[in-house]
Amino acid sequence: MEVNRCYFGNTMELACKIPANYIDLLITSPPYADTISYGNKISVFHPDKYPDWFLPLTIEAARFLKPTGSFILNINDKIMNGKRSIYVFDLVCRIERETGLSLHDRYFWYKKCPIPSGSERRLNDGIEYIFHFVRKKINKKGGFSYKNECFKTRTNRVRQPYAAATLKRYNSDAAITLNDNVDKDGIIIKRKNKILVANPDGVIPGTVFRFNAACAMRKKAANKHPAPFHPDIPKWFINWLTDEGDLVFDPFMGSGTTAKVCQEMKRNWLGFELNEKYKELQNE
Repeated sequence: MEVNRCYFGNTMELACKIPANYIDLLITSPPYADTISYGNKISVFHPDKYPDWFLPLTIEAARFLKPTGSFILNINDKIMNGKRSIYVFDLVCRIERETGLSLHDRYFWYKKCPIPSGSERRLNDGIEYIFHFVRKKINKKGGFSYKNECFKTRTNRVRQPYAAATLKRYNSDAAITLNDNVDKDGIIIKRKNKILVANPDGVIPGTVFRFNAACAMRKKAANKHPAPFHPDIPKWFINWLTDEGDLVFDPFMGSGTTAKVCQEMKRNWLGFELNEKYKELQNE
């Protein structure tokens, strides 16, 4: 497939055409189950059917991702019949059990300006999930091993400045230590030397992110899309998980946010999109 191009068609069918060991990073925010209308031509699946619909893409991803690659999935669940649907968790478990991908970690996107959604019996919901999958390692017998230590990260790029209080704690006697000697009653009898040392490049970020929501893009062309992908999300993970010249794939390209970020960051990109009406938004 040509890079730096969006192909219009069914993602589940097009994914079969991607060469093996081809993609450095798959990052996407797919249509959520039975939540937003994308027009009459686009099917939005009921939560009960969503994992069956989505799973073929992840099966192919285990083939077309490089061993050093990652898959970042931004998705959210919903309230149905007065309770929170578990379709997202069902999907994640099935990806782990039925494909060549393994869940490396989960992150939480805490929106800076969430839409109020609370009630007397339900708190405001201001988060979405971000799941990080990597390829399982193929063992000598042809089976899968869940340990993959070769996927690419560039953590020094995303380190953050230490808080003043953290630096003060590192230099105090209260600094956290590991592997203290403990007696049979669970009481520390000997403390080991402090092991925490501030990294000159900053602290490793936590697993909760404060990305902007799509409402921050009201004046952008992307806002004509019913669920625009804010560029802060792909920008952060592209910076962490890829290098210049790497190939980033978004199978639900929508208004083209991922492509625009890739161009700005000197990455190659590939996109799929079912709705040809979004081509004008992408070009803009």
